[in-house]
Amino acid sequence: MPRPSFRAALAGLVTLGVAGGWALTPAAAAPAEDADPLVVHIDSISPVLPTSGDVEITGTVTNVGDETFTRINLHAFSSQSPIADSANLAASALIGPDTYIGEQRVVEPGSFDTVDELAPGESESFTDSVPVELLGIPDEAGVYWIGIHALGDTPTVPRDGVADGRARTFIPAEPASDDVQETSVILPIRGRVWYAADGSLGAPERWARRLAEGGSLDAVLDMADSAGTTPYTWLVDPAVLHALMRLQSGNPPRTIAPDTSVPGQEPSPTKSPTDGAETSPTESLTPSQPAESESPNAADDELVAAAEAWLNRFRALAGSRPVLTLPYGDLDVSAAARNAPERYDQAVARGEQVMAALALSSEKTVSPVDGHLSPEALALVPTDTVVLLADTAFAPVPPTSPSSVVRLLGHEVVVTSSGAEAGGPAPTAANDPLALRQRLLSEAALRLENGDTAPLVVTLPTVWRGEDADQFFAELDQPWLDVVPFGDVAARSATDIPDTSLAYTETDIEDELSPASFTAATRASDAASTMEEVLTLETTIEDQVRDEVMVTLSAQHRERPRLAIAAAGRVEDALRDQLARIRIEAPTAVTLSSDNGPLGATLVNGLDQPVTVQVVATTDGQLTLTGDGVRELAPQARSVIRFEASTQQAGIHPVRLAVTTVDGVPLGSVDELPIRAARVSALIWIVMAAGALVLFGMIGYRLPRQIRARRAEQAAAERAEVEHAEDQRPQPEHPQPVDPPAHHGLEPGRP
Repeated sequence: MPRPSFRAALAGLVTLGVAGGWALTPAAAAPAEDADPLVVHIDSISPVLPTSGDVEITGTVTNVGDETFTRINLHAFSSQSPIADSANLAASALIGPDTYIGEQRVVEPGSFDTVDELAPGESESFTDSVPVELLGIPDEAGVYWIGIHALGDTPTVPRDGVADGRARTFIPAEPASDDVQETSVILPIRGRVWYAADGSLGAPERWARRLAEGGSLDAVLDMADSAGTTPYTWLVDPAVLHALMRLQSGNPPRTIAPDTSVPGQEPSPTKSPTDGAETSPTESLTPSQPAESESPNAADDELVAAAEAWLNRFRALAGSRPVLTLPYGDLDVSAAARNAPERYDQAVARGEQVMAALALSSEKTVSPVDGHLSPEALALVPTDTVVLLADTAFAPVPPTSPSSVVRLLGHEVVVTSSGAEAGGPAPTAANDPLALRQRLLSEAALRLENGDTAPLVVTLPTVWRGEDADQFFAELDQPWLDVVPFGDVAARSATDIPDTSLAYTETDIEDELSPASFTAATRASDAASTMEEVLTLETTIEDQVRDEVMVTLSAQHRERPRLAIAAAGRVEDALRDQLARIRIEAPTAVTLSSDNGPLGATLVNGLDQPVTVQVVATTDGQLTLTGDGVRELAPQARSVIRFEASTQQAGIHPVRLAVTTVDGVPLGSVDELPIRAARVSALIWIVMAAGALVLFGMIGYRLPRQIRARRAEQAAAERAEVEHAEDQRPQPEHPQPVDPPAHHGLEPGRP
């Protein structure tokens, strides 16, 4: 059954409030869009309106403007008509800070404090002791507005009747009933957890701020400390505790190192990082890492120490009492029931492991962030699980049960107060501890006045104004209020209500995490399973990735689901990149000169751990490759994979080599090459043989002639050398003939 429109209900409540006496007419105030130059914060206030005496109010005033203020008077004010029920109280909490609420400002001398001068950026404390009769509150039961108006002078704006700053809250009149109203307080520890791409916790500086003095994690422990003997119950997301355990261990990244808890994979004594020291519980839930080459800096050391101190302090506060434990990561249970029911079982089991590692007693609990749960999700939850739902999760009206426990769809459900959890009115933060305390007291007083004695169960917000955390429990000790343990309430008899009372609208469905979130988480988990199958030794990679993706399915991500989807995608990408380091390197091309021949390729392991993989070859169907492609490779090793190729079809055949797991799941590395099959026929062999015969015949024919010619040339050369030698020998000397003397001037024979 759909719930009534909230806007319509609020409009009706505002109209009712005007008729009831707290007129909502505009006041002489600054426009709503103009921020007050003075910020007033109430640090403490009398929790209940006394019948006589003074109302004590303390706080601070801060100048956030540009001018110096002088003579700042801090006047108390109150409304003149009571708020009579929870519905009108809820509507009142939504009224803007500049809206007139029928208040009366106390201006009698001595009833207000004055700050003489306040420069820009400065703060001063104040204390007002206001006689209750000056507030003008009638002697009627109910809840009233009360607060402080700050009025001062500046050089440019003289004092007028408009408040320069204000703070408001609720204050109940003490109930006239003789009954006692029971209430149960639940302190939650929940919030977004992010992991970086390398598997370490993301944004460690944010965790440092949360753990620092006044941070949200520090503040919730401060609040628990301030409770004293007042009972309260913890509600925790084990993923937050696990994150702190990881920080305590130095925030290690994701690792594919062997699981040293597996028999046969224990580290050798010489390589043990603990040197015989005992293993702490936190180490069993965080991946072991080799020692870093660089020493951590001071900030890292401080974060380790802060996380350790917080965990020790939390364990001491929790003691032996059961801790209400959410599914790991604060799982969006309604979305999981619709998209991946198995994630619920995984989240519950992981949460139990974390709590066991911390030696804390836990109780399985489902408590949606918005207080609403789908019928499918309620059916998914085992009946022994504690279920907390807000009173707004039911229609047409919140269920009536004297125990605040109802039964529907076979489950017992504890109904919590959405009003008390909503906190106080603006401009004070709704999750301010004092505002929450006053809202709780007001809701309890109205229940008692209206005859509803069902316990008021309140789940407080997760973010606090840390320096004021101790204000919540400070004044809950009232004679008409009994704070009881949550377990006492949950154990009481349940009231049966119709199954149709559980209202889960189309808007609620639209608010759930989408199927895309679960698809992204599944892809990352599948990549981790593939990695585990590839690694020769057993590791914890699947457990590590499960933690990383479970937090992306948190209901805390409903407002910005794309960021969570991207986070799961980063996990998958990181694992795929690692798997791709196991690669195959094939030759450029191969030619077969017959029907078959060898094919070799190189398999490379680029990881620092041993792996077992196979190379799967695919062809066009006309070429067959046989051989064992399974290989176990050492870290950073290479191995040659040999196949035998055969075909009856000549031509070029494409071949694809892919690295896969032994079961055939692709890892990403692929190489391709062509194989040319050049099959030679018998005729070609005959032609080649005939050619060889002709060749050798010609050689046999020409070789003797060449030898004879060579010999003849050698003989001729020898003869020439002999003749030349003879020509060089010396000849015998002979007398030369002497010519007769010549007769000059006469011819021979003439006188």
